[in-house]
Formats: sequence, C-alpha cells, structure tokens
Amino acid sequence: MTVTDPATRATVLEDAWLAAATEGFRCLGSGAADPVKVLLEITDPAPGAPGRVLMAMDLDTGRLGFTRAGRQDRAALTVVLTRDDAVTLLLGDGRARVRLFETGRVRMHGVFLFVFFLDRLLLQDPSGTVARLRAAAGVVAEPSAGLPVHVPLPPAGEPEPSAGLPRTVELLRAETLRTSPGVQLYVSHRGTPVIDAGLGSARPAVPMRADALPIWYCCAKTVSAVAVGRLWERELLDPYAPVADVLPWYSGGGRERVRLVDILTHTSPVPMGADPLHGCMSAPWDLRRGAVARMPVPDGPNGERINYAAWWGWFVIAEMIEALTGRTYVEYLETEVLGPCGMDRSKVVFDGAGYDAAGATLPLIYVAGGALPPQPTWWFSTEGAATTVIPGLNIRGPMRDLGRLFEMLVRRGQGRSGRVLRPVTVAALTGRHRVGLEPDQLGNADWSLGFRLESRHLGERCCAFGRSASLRTFGHYGLWTTVVFADPDHDLVVALHLNGKTMQDEHQRRVLGICDAIYADLGLARG
Repeated sequence: MTVTDPATRATVLEDAWLAAATEGFRCLGSGAADPVKVLLEITDPAPGAPGRVLMAMDLDTGRLGFTRAGRQDRAALTVVLTRDDAVTLLLGDGRARVRLFETGRVRMHGVFLFVFFLDRLLLQDPSGTVARLRAAAGVVAEPSAGLPVHVPLPPAGEPEPSAGLPRTVELLRAETLRTSPGVQLYVSHRGTPVIDAGLGSARPAVPMRADALPIWYCCAKTVSAVAVGRLWERELLDPYAPVADVLPWYSGGGRERVRLVDILTHTSPVPMGADPLHGCMSAPWDLRRGAVARMPVPDGPNGERINYAAWWGWFVIAEMIEALTGRTYVEYLETEVLGPCGMDRSKVVFDGAGYDAAGATLPLIYVAGGALPPQPTWWFSTEGAATTVIPGLNIRGPMRDLGRLFEMLVRRGQGRSGRVLRPVTVAALTGRHRVGLEPDQLGNADWSLGFRLESRHLGERCCAFGRSASLRTFGHYGLWTTVVFADPDHDLVVALHLNGKTMQDEHQRRVLGICDAIYADLGLARG
C-alpha cells in the first residue's frame, strides 16, 4: 500500500470522511436485513474523531455501511487497532491487510471468522465505493498485491481422478464451479487407497494437484493430539493435571485451573471469542506467549460448557511438548508423528528457502458463498505466516498425508514406518470424553481427546462425517475448508480439502453431500 498524501490519509475515520463513507455506501441500497456487524475500536483517534466505528456487512450482496458507534453498540466481531492500522484494514491491499495480523498490534474479540468475509468484500468492492474512498484518502493499492477474481481453469487435459467413486467425483466437479475453485480428496478403504486426486484451481492459473500442499487449519490439531498421546503413554504428562504443573508461567488469573483435558475436549471456561491470540495468531512467538500468560480465565467449573479453543490451547500444548521433551515442537512432530506415519510431503512450517521454492504454487484460500464470485486471499499464505509456527493451524500437506495419520489410528497406532501409539492409547484418545453437553453454534457435540466424534444421533446439526458414518467415527473440521475422519467400523479413511471457504451451513451441506456419496459409491451406505 502506498500513501500519496499523509495529510489526507490522516482524515480517514474522522467525521467528514465517515460522513462521506456513509453517503458513498448508501447507493447500494438500504442494507441487509440481518447484517454482520464489525466494531472498530481506534486506540488513538484524531481529536474530535470517533474512537468507535461500526461497520455493517451484507455477506450476500457485498453491501457495507459505516456509522459512528454508540457506547451501547455491540458487534459480532470487535477489532482493536491504531488509526494507521485501521486505514490499512479498510483501504489497503489484500496482502497488507493480512500482514496486520502478523505484527501483534491488532487485538480482536468475538467471531474471528468474519474477518475473512470482510476481506472479501473490501477486495471485490461491488459498488466501487472502496476505490473512491481509497482515492479520496490518498491511498493507492500496489497492483502486484492484487489477486484476480476466480476464473475456472478449463477441464481439458485434467486427469480422471477415479472411476470407482463416480457420484463423489461428480459432486467434487460441481463444487469447483460453485463454492470451491479447487478440491483435493484422499480416500482409503480396508487399507487400500481408492482415490488420491486434485481438481480445479489451487490459486489463479495454478491447478490443484494431488500432491499440492493446502493448509489444514484446525485439522492440524489432530497431529498435536497424537503427540500428546505419545507423551501420555510414556508417563511424561497427566492430561487431568493442571497445565501449570508443566508450565509454571501459566498460572494466576485462574489459569492454574486449566487442565490439558479441558483443552483437548474444548471445555475450559474461556469463550472462543475471548481467545487471547485472536488478531495475533501469526505474530512473533514471545508476543503470543505473553498474551497467553496474561489471559484471564473466567470463574466457573471446567467441563460443563463447550468453548472451542482455536488458538491459545494449542500454543500451550506446543509449549508443553517443548518443556517435557527438550526438543522443539516442530522437531517433535516431524520425527515422532509425521515420520513414522509416512507423511513425507507435509510441512509443520516452512523455512525461508522452502517458502521461496513453493510459495508461488501453494494453494490459496478463496472466500466463497453467496452471490459474489469466489475471491482468492492471502490468509496464511504470505511468507510471514507460512514461515511462522502456528500450533494447531498451519500445517500444510496433501490430503494423502493427513489420511495416513488416520490410517495409523485405524491400525491401532501402527504407522507406515513404525509404531506411533499403543493400541490402548489410540482407544483412550478417540473414545468419548465429552458427552451430554449442549452443542455449540457450529454443531460440535461429543468429543474425544482432540478429535470430533460423529454425533448424528443428536440431530442433523450435529452430523459431521456423513449420514452413514458409524458412531465410532472420529475426525476434525478445519475452518470451513478441510475435513478428515476415520470410520473404524467400515475401515474407511477420508481426507478432503475444499479451498473455497463458505459459511457454516453451506459448508456442512456440501461436506455431508460428499461424504454420503463416498459411502454410497463404496457400497457402505445405510439402508
């Protein structure tokens, strides 16, 4: 992002600019019936300028609205940042916007996921209003930082991924034209690979290959859970003991009440929206450690409410691994989990040379859904994010590798290149530990130690891995893009990546449709 007139830029978010912004967006209509609200809290507002600005987003049409926020106004997402960083967030190019979250300067509370959809609206700017406001503020986006709206690659020459899963492949091809420019799928049945394929686009003009390296998002948490299992069976930790027994710095403010089992089952008293690493998930390690060390833990018992720990809990697990083994988190995962499982293409993190070699072909995440076209974005694909360890999030690898991790679990701990876990440890990790709790807004219900469990018996909203999946099925979702599971009753492993991120309901519909097709194609569907 280039600032051609700093004096003009300084007027952004002051009353005159805010009035122009409100008037500029009025041409898009009266606004959404149920808009998503984002609150910007400016830490250093100009004299007389509002310190709180409320944005309203219509995710279907791209309409945006700005207004001065009142003291009582609340929002689904609150972003706390300086005025300069707010200018970058609102008027900068896509790469500069995501780099804000690598600095540690930005703090967020609430539903972090909405920031992806805000980025999409600001990038696509259906009315051209953002461009006019950017010009009025003297801010010019660098052309090299732009990403074109998705144009499907021609199917000519695309290899046929599998003749054995016809209904599944048909659905995958349909998704590449609708919600996900690229897909990657690995399925094995009774220990034999059935499909290992990529379709569509990994990023603009780059096809999605079977050996491409998409980001796993929260499916990466399963690797950390297996690492915990290895330490547990060696009696190096007790998952029911306080984390502070291993990490003395993690105490005070209620933190000493948090146990490893609370993190693995996502039942600590810390609400997801209060995660201290929201906004700084790819910031320097020491800064993140400080945020976690200061995080307040609300009063209340553990284990009585589902509170998904997106970032902070897995940072704590990484610190525990290092404290207990004297090895780095990356080294431990690579040598103790990835290596024995035969996950030879996966990267816990890139070094600079590795990113230089692969960065231009890494699959991007597209924000999709609604009436707007899929939009490629820079989230977790910049050099800063890809070369920063983000525990439980930014492992990259082909779905084939993620499938091999779950094949090891189905084989009761035996990996392709050695034993990873004892059978009793696999049973302990994947058994039902969280039951009887009210499902959260994403349909998460029963849970094991680090794995989501099939809970269709609790209703359609809680069905995760298909209507024919057995209730012994365990796996994980990854931020509305990736899903992996093993169904021991059918000796079935599925790992799926859709690089088009949609909202929860649409994502669940497409995942269940694909999973149901897999069961049907393999003759495993329930009658």
